[in-house]
Amino acid sequence: MNATLLAPIAGLDAFLADAAKLLSPGALLRGEACQPYEADASSCRGQAAAVLLPDDTATVSALMRAAVRHRVRLVPQGNRTGLVGGAVPDGSGRQVVLSLARMRRLRAFDPLNRSAVAEAGMALSELNRLLEPHGLWLPIDVGSDPAIGGLIGANTGGSRLLRHGDVRRNLLGLEIVLADEQGSVLDLLAPLRKRNAGIDLKQLFVGSGGALGVVTAAAWDLKRRDASVLTLLAALPSRAAALDVLDACEQRFGEMLSAFEVMGESALMATLRHFPALRHPLAESAAGCYALVEIASAMPGLDSMLQEQAETLLATLLQRGLLIDAAFGRPDSLWALRDSLPLALAAEGLPLSFDVGLPRSRLPTFHAAAERWLADEHPALRLYDFGHFGDGGCHLIVLLPRECAAGYSPARLAMLKSALYRLVADHGGAFSAEHGVGPLNAAFYRKHTSDAAQELAAGLQRLLDPAAALGRHRYD
Repeated sequence: MNATLLAPIAGLDAFLADAAKLLSPGALLRGEACQPYEADASSCRGQAAAVLLPDDTATVSALMRAAVRHRVRLVPQGNRTGLVGGAVPDGSGRQVVLSLARMRRLRAFDPLNRSAVAEAGMALSELNRLLEPHGLWLPIDVGSDPAIGGLIGANTGGSRLLRHGDVRRNLLGLEIVLADEQGSVLDLLAPLRKRNAGIDLKQLFVGSGGALGVVTAAAWDLKRRDASVLTLLAALPSRAAALDVLDACEQRFGEMLSAFEVMGESALMATLRHFPALRHPLAESAAGCYALVEIASAMPGLDSMLQEQAETLLATLLQRGLLIDAAFGRPDSLWALRDSLPLALAAEGLPLSFDVGLPRSRLPTFHAAAERWLADEHPALRLYDFGHFGDGGCHLIVLLPRECAAGYSPARLAMLKSALYRLVADHGGAFSAEHGVGPLNAAFYRKHTSDAAQELAAGLQRLLDPAAALGRHRYD
């Protein structure tokens, strides 16, 4: 670990004096004004020495030079939608939040190239609102509303990753401020789909959680908005059957299969208990789980054909015993059943959430193993699951009844999490499918990442940030 983690008081004061000269009026916050920037969506909370709100890349570069000179740690921050604490300062009161919230311009838009360059502080919803009149969007579909920089830091995927891919697949270019003495600006923004002129450096910063440089802008490969959409809910006998149904959907619809989400029956029932206005279209069909399937195309006029093909497929699946029942419905009503799950489960007890990734062929056996383990070791707790089954993603929630909370100390909860992540690793999975690495899961990174990979990551961080001036999570 680099020893220069905290600035001496004199260094911090000198840095903030320099920062005040570099920033616009009102763009340096102290004291109580920092509170909104000291927590994220996971409720991870720290204490900032100050919050800086630069207006442009040149100012970020100047602030980085000053931070390196005075040995001050900057913590880059977007919309604070993260769930691992990676954009929150620690509790020392000596780290400085670098918020990109004021950098939210759309720098360039080329509809014929289907590309856009957006600054790191722009919210995903804001970018897609600007693109909507042109029939385009950035197809990263998540329940929160992250900033562009946060999308890149976490390599976000979302519900339609099956069709559109994650950030890596949709990213054309980056602008990054490096943590060196010059605050060097690395301009890799050219919106090119084909460029093989050396190492693709932009991908080095994707998924790094802001540990290797400050993303200030990104160029995106935009997609046409869907003009034909079919959404259905299928009651399935088991998660093993869900694999066969997924395979059949891919064979029938190919790349038009946009989403394949699987929800446990108990999770869906919890949603209906707490959101009685939602309608269960298959309430009379007992099921082991449910699949929410979306088939879509940017080509208009395909709705009747999609439904005809889907009906034929469903009849075949029913004959094979892979399907109990199915219902077509409006996308907003069916997706509401899935999207309301986290709030419903939070109302049922104290949720311990796990966002894990596995080979999708192993999802059923992993879920069965997790259920057996929880029943044996923690019989008072309940297991719920939902998630992006089609891409191997699984949102696993262990629900702790409030009346049992006193029996679960932080140490016991940590042991529970460690054991569940061990099950994930035993099934060939990753402890973090999408949320990245931060203070809340750093111990699991160290436990489940090979020594060689950890050393390489640490070496990259030391190379790009020799003064340890950047980022909450340290790989070194």
